[in-house]
Amino acid sequence: FPTKGKVNMADSKNKNKIAGIALGPTLIVIGILALWSNEGRFDYAEAARATKTMDAPTTEFDNELISYTGSMETDLTIPGEYVESLVGYLTVSRRAEIYAWEEDEDNDGNVTWSREWMSIVKSNSRNSRDDVRQELSSKVFLDDTYTVGKLTINGKSIEFADTSESIPTSTLTLNTSEKGSKLQKQGNYLYLAKSKANQVGDERVNYSGIPVPVTATYFGKYEDERGVAHQAEQKGGIIEGLIGDTGVLHFIVAGDRSVALNTMQQHLAMIKWLWRFIGFVLITTGFGTMFGAVAGFLYHVPLLGSIIQSGVVIVSLTLGTTVSIITISAGYLMHNLWILALMIAVGVALFVLCRRRGLKSQANFKQGLALDMGQDLDKVDLAELEFIELVRLCFADKDVHIEERKYLTKWAEKQGWSKEKIAELVAKAKSDEGTKTDGNATDSHIRHLIRLALADGELSPFEFNTISQVAVEVGYSQSELRKLIKQIKGSVAA
Repeated sequence: FPTKGKVNMADSKNKNKIAGIALGPTLIVIGILALWSNEGRFDYAEAARATKTMDAPTTEFDNELISYTGSMETDLTIPGEYVESLVGYLTVSRRAEIYAWEEDEDNDGNVTWSREWMSIVKSNSRNSRDDVRQELSSKVFLDDTYTVGKLTINGKSIEFADTSESIPTSTLTLNTSEKGSKLQKQGNYLYLAKSKANQVGDERVNYSGIPVPVTATYFGKYEDERGVAHQAEQKGGIIEGLIGDTGVLHFIVAGDRSVALNTMQQHLAMIKWLWRFIGFVLITTGFGTMFGAVAGFLYHVPLLGSIIQSGVVIVSLTLGTTVSIITISAGYLMHNLWILALMIAVGVALFVLCRRRGLKSQANFKQGLALDMGQDLDKVDLAELEFIELVRLCFADKDVHIEERKYLTKWAEKQGWSKEKIAELVAKAKSDEGTKTDGNATDSHIRHLIRLALADGELSPFEFNTISQVAVEVGYSQSELRKLIKQIKGSVAA
């Protein structure tokens, strides 16, 4: 029997690892899709802002998108199911929970049990053993018809943007229905006690709702002398359903038009940021689940296990943050193409401007060098002139031996020169006047070298690194060299 138990334990752990590897990517994909869809969420605040203001219901506004402000009856009554009625609320949400067993298994296969309130009964051996079943359910209550001023509004697909608040159970009257008669008021909950051991199986519900405002504004479509839902954007995907993106303009919001529009804008921003956070959590949890399942067999190793566990958390957070930011940014730009087009246009304009300035600086460098050297630079090899100048600078330190100066060798290799060509250029540098340099001549050679390097329009990383190595040998620091390059660029630009 013990052997069989161990086999079952190992099988359970392997199944958990496989489930983790499968669940991780699923959570990541759902998180990415949720973030992407969230950035393209229907902007009902902007749609509401574009509606026509209707002062009174009239056929003049038939089939138009309108906003209408009026008073509301604050004693609006909605049937309550478990309670007699729900009075004074535009909509009410009932949240049901059950007290049941929670199973938690660690990476070593050890199982711990706890009793917790949960929205649905989780499938495990103890809940099955105790025959835990849920009788009460969560539900959203709406009225069939609402009235704002003189306007009748269809309750189908109606939406709200105002903040919901908890409904005290002291204001609720239990009815005599089968379920209502079994409930008891305790604090902010209605309880259904089942008299089982440890209270397992007990249930409770609480209520929250949006109070009916004295004055409200309706945004939607005016049709057949009433307000009806307007499907502004077609939304029907699974992910859109998950994030609550209906694409419908059909809102009752507290306050006059300006106040209501501000509330809708804040509500939209809150929903967007909420789902950005949820998407980030899904992606990070997905990475953590996936990596945790893969590395699970190492968790039991002393010291190494804790290091790996910390590593999984850090890597998951890093990847989750990176993927979330990239997805949000890409989704935002793709759903706001005008911003993407503007960014591209600005980028192109900056590139053209920099290119023109570069060409102008290049022409100025060439013109100045041509005057100094008395020859047309278009007819000479700038790489050869730079190499000669590099060799001259090397003479300031000691005689030049190409094999001892790696940067000179790399320069020659980059140009594809033969040994004979290199020897010819070194001889030319050595034979020219001014090769025996003092401090002032060294500065002159450095300046001339920088001007040659900039004459082709840019100072490449290879050129800068080579010049830097020579400059260090003759007594220049990196900061001094950069300052000199900036000064020479500035003098040409001026």
